[in-house]
Amino acid sequence: MVMNPSRREFLAVSAIAGLAGISAQDAPTTCDVFVYGSTPGGVAAAVEAARRGCKVVLACPKGHPGGMSASGLSTTDAVRRDLFGGLVLEFVGLVRDEYQKTIGENSPDWKLTQDGWHYEPSVAERAFARLLEGERDRLEYRPGHHLVGASVDGGRVSGVELEDPKGIRIRIAARTCIDGTYEGDLAAAANVPYRVGREGRDEFDEPFAGIHYMDWKTGKQIRTSDTGEPSLAIQAFCARSIFTDDPEKKIPLEKPATYEQHLPDFLPLLEDFASGRQKGIWGTPLPRRKIQVNGDIEALTSINCPGVSWAWPEANRRHRERLERFHLDHVAGFMWFLQNEPRVPAGIRDRWRRMGLHADEFADNGHWPWQIYVRQGRRIEGRARVTQRNFTVDPKTRRTPKVEGAIAIGEHSFDIHPCHDRRYAVDGFMEGVLWYPKKALGPAQPGQIPFASMLPKKIDNLLVPVALSCTHIAMSVIRMEPVWMTTGQVAGLAAAVAKDKRLEVSALDPETLPPLLKLKVDPY
Repeated sequence: MVMNPSRREFLAVSAIAGLAGISAQDAPTTCDVFVYGSTPGGVAAAVEAARRGCKVVLACPKGHPGGMSASGLSTTDAVRRDLFGGLVLEFVGLVRDEYQKTIGENSPDWKLTQDGWHYEPSVAERAFARLLEGERDRLEYRPGHHLVGASVDGGRVSGVELEDPKGIRIRIAARTCIDGTYEGDLAAAANVPYRVGREGRDEFDEPFAGIHYMDWKTGKQIRTSDTGEPSLAIQAFCARSIFTDDPEKKIPLEKPATYEQHLPDFLPLLEDFASGRQKGIWGTPLPRRKIQVNGDIEALTSINCPGVSWAWPEANRRHRERLERFHLDHVAGFMWFLQNEPRVPAGIRDRWRRMGLHADEFADNGHWPWQIYVRQGRRIEGRARVTQRNFTVDPKTRRTPKVEGAIAIGEHSFDIHPCHDRRYAVDGFMEGVLWYPKKALGPAQPGQIPFASMLPKKIDNLLVPVALSCTHIAMSVIRMEPVWMTTGQVAGLAAAVAKDKRLEVSALDPETLPPLLKLKVDPY
């Protein structure tokens, strides 16, 4: 008798389905499309390919689907929501449907959901799980699988090797491969050239590139002797965390063992409080008395960890685990400091002493997020490159540039968190920050993203919709999850169309793809 597993069973058993007895020496698992990375972009790619009839394997190192959207981001980050369609709106609809069933539109919490665009991490994860479950007949989801390597033969990724949760090596052979990771790990394993740091201002004529200071209150750049020079320093990451003052759900915070190590980073906050520069630590309210705390782009000290992120994109598995632990210890120590340091202003201290972790979030990770906020990773060298100019209006044409083979729109403001810590601040402003509080009115305006930016130069069956080919400045617009969901969905569609036409994805006419998904590709 054949039985259809429940959603939970599907997510649990698909990690091991078909793997018994498989090792790196056995015949590889074959599929039409292999996706590595269950970020929103990776999930979108896998779901779209499966819906188009492809046999898909989606593997990821994490034990949960959804990347940052399901690990503390708590928003489908869009300035102009009307520019998105496809799986972005389907995901938003799933979130909205759950809230309609659980809290109802008459609840005071309803407005906090922004009609499904804002959410609790657990709600987002369930939405992604539903998307995957809906394609269970053709999509095999394998969480907890780490990339070991990839082989390339004749301009194609010919095989991928993974390690499963039990340490067994598994080989995958796919017609088309899609890298859905924030870091571009699969592309790097296939020896695709990439960039990590910040380009200099002159390389692609980007006024905001390289070393950069700005007064974000006025929007004006602050010039220094090294302004515009290239830099290896990338923007800070953080562990976006969920807290609550609900006594029935609150998990008391514990002092991390590494508190003294992080304390020097927190002490300058006392001066910021005393001077009035920092008036409070607030967070974003979510339904059910939850508060989401992000790194503060305007603050000199927050849960951001400037400098710690620099090695992340190229780090291997074990070093990333240590860096991730550092970010978690940092936010735990930060909150402990606010709760227990007697020199913290009483109002702030009392507010946070009422807070704890939420029992319903990240239960299998001590109620701390299982994915830190990797704001950028590698950026491949593709067949086209997106730069600051793609999102800058040309005074002559009064629009951002048209590009060949456009498949998505980047529409967010330039948004870069500090690249160096407060010791490098100039006039009270952090190095690397690019930030316009009135996002829609900033210099970044909606621009087109070409299909060729997802294509490595010398590999014909690999698409990279997340760590795509762009500059550091351009990535600050592209790095929003609804953009990556869109490029991911197009990548999944391309893999299916290529199969049907018996072509490589590199040989497709990209302009035929967005109409199949009813996606907007020109904001003008």
